[in-house]
Amino acid sequence: MKPLMLLGATSTALGNTIVTLVSFLLLLWLVKRIAWKPLMNVLEEREKTINSDIDTASEAKKIALRDRAETEAQLREARNSANELLSKAQIEGKELQKTIIKTANEDAQRIRKQVEQEVELERTRMLQSMRTEISGLSIALAEKIIGRELSSEDQDRLVNEFIEGLEK
Repeated sequence: MKPLMLLGATSTALGNTIVTLVSFLLLLWLVKRIAWKPLMNVLEEREKTINSDIDTASEAKKIALRDRAETEAQLREARNSANELLSKAQIEGKELQKTIIKTANEDAQRIRKQVEQEVELERTRMLQSMRTEISGLSIALAEKIIGRELSSEDQDRLVNEFIEGLEK
């Protein structure tokens, strides 16, 4: 009996294996037929999306690098511009300083000349006034000393001699 059992046991195990194999193949066929294509489509879409995202990220990186380079160039240009403006402002400031100093010196000389002219004019007026006063005093003094009236020629001569003595 043992050989029959073995045969029967073998056929049951073989039958189970065949049924399992057929069931597995049927299940594989069903999965392939029903779920495999949609699953593959989803995976392909996901792959396309990932590739698209990678491409977009790569483009964005290139754009960012380009924009960064442009921004750095603009920044360098702005700095150079600012330095040029600062240099120009310093030069203009120095020129303005020179102009102001020159104008101030010219004004000071003009004022000095004007004051000297005014002093000279006032001196001339004072001398004229003093001549008149001294002339009157000297005539009065001479008349008292001499006891007579002096002629206008004598008066002028005496006044001029006195003034010349003052100026020396």
